Amino acid sequence: MSPVRAGISGVMLPADFPSLDHALPVLWERVRELPVREAHRDFIRICIGPGGGEGVARCLARGGLWRTTLYIGEMATWTAHPITITTHQP
Repeated sequence: MSPVRAGISGVMLPADFPSLDHALPVLWERVRELPVREAHRDFIRICIGPGGGEGVARCLARGGLWRTTLYIGEMATWTAHPITITTHQP
């Protein structure tokens, strides 16, 4: 697998990882304790959580970019935090 750069706006600065397999657990660790609605948490878990990442890997192989938005907080007081993973050319 190739190196990637991954970050969550406002939560985790972009960082370089040797592979997607190294980045996903770090991203999930940052997200899993945040106040995210259950249905949205399930979607994020499928994408970057344990056993996830297949769809992310396919997007990276096709275009070098995967992005989604993490919504933190309650329905009326949420904030948007884009999660971005890109292939990183050394």
